[in-house]
Amino acid sequence: MRSTLLALLLSGCLALAGEPGAYTPQPNLVGQITSALVTSKLDHLTPHTYQDKGTKFSYNLQSVACLGTIERGNERFILATALFIRSSAENSEYPPPRHHGFLLCLSTDFHLISHCSLDFPNVKLNGTQLLRGDETIADFAASDPATRRRGFVIDRSHFLPYPFADRLPDPAATAPSKQP
Repeated sequence: MRSTLLALLLSGCLALAGEPGAYTPQPNLVGQITSALVTSKLDHLTPHTYQDKGTKFSYNLQSVACLGTIERGNERFILATALFIRSSAENSEYPPPRHHGFLLCLSTDFHLISHCSLDFPNVKLNGTQLLRGDETIADFAASDPATRRRGFVIDRSHFLPYPFADRLPDPAATAPSKQP
């Protein structure tokens, strides 16, 4: 597993945000994104080994990619993807299950701000639009009250929590609880 992480770190210069040839103050984006995932200490975002009913498995970070940045006013966040796969059981002849991915929102100093599931992480950021092929699956220019309250709709079914300071509180979260 260490060799996999080392390979990911060394391939960091392949994933640069911005236009080709643009200056990047932190050229090791893959390493920084990987560190942010590990620092998050969230099981579903951290490579690790575990046992289930006495059988060993590993949860592998297969790849990360920096998509670019989203900005509003003087606030700026980095968007990235992470792809994970669970290994087959140790000493098993069965192939591992299908991979799954996440869309990550990171601060400019590479701290995880929020994340959501991403059905298939083969996406790119074009301006404010997240695209899969020619299909727009999210628009980060949205700032309507519903988006500011709940987050950006990703793939019509996932929500990336709204990271900007003008976020509106969720009325369901602030409503007083009713006790019988």
